[in-house]
Amino acid sequence: MGLRTCVVVGLTLLCMTLAENNDKNAFIKRLRSYKNTCREIGWEPSCNRRTWNINDTTVAFHVYLKNSISSLSKNQIIKYNHIVTNIGEGYATSTGKFTAPVDGVYSFTWTYLTKKGAKAYIGGVLDGKQIVWTVMEDQTATWASTTGHLVVRMKKGSQFWTPNSSRYATYIHALYTFVSGYKVSD
Repeated sequence: MGLRTCVVVGLTLLCMTLAENNDKNAFIKRLRSYKNTCREIGWEPSCNRRTWNINDTTVAFHVYLKNSISSLSKNQIIKYNHIVTNIGEGYATSTGKFTAPVDGVYSFTWTYLTKKGAKAYIGGVLDGKQIVWTVMEDQTATWASTTGHLVVRMKKGSQFWTPNSSRYATYIHALYTFVSGYKVSD
């Protein structure tokens, strides 16, 4: 295959050089032909192709609330119901949980918006154990948002979700309440 590639590339470059001396349009036509020929024989410069790693699995999701929630009971999971991105199909709107499709280190960020006087304690839970806490209680601003973040190693099948971790949450605003996550590394 190596000699064949050299011959094809050499002849193509020779033709391109001759065409360039005679006609610009002929040169462009030959250049396109050269690229197609290279692709057909399975050779492309490494800068124009991605080298796929069989273990390289992209996982990323971003979801948000379409409707405001007027109250959440203790341990009630926020079910973000509008999917923007769900590469790897890890997030389920029916449960509000992200399930790791592969082992790896994952990063999660969630933000929620509450109104004046509202209370909300939204935590980050991994496999049933709360690891991170965020709180918004009796703020004086008309609207206020809080963000939580977690970076954690997960095994395939491990789950992450964001429930209300107090007795109740009085108000969570739609559209401005979301969660994102992605696999950082293996």
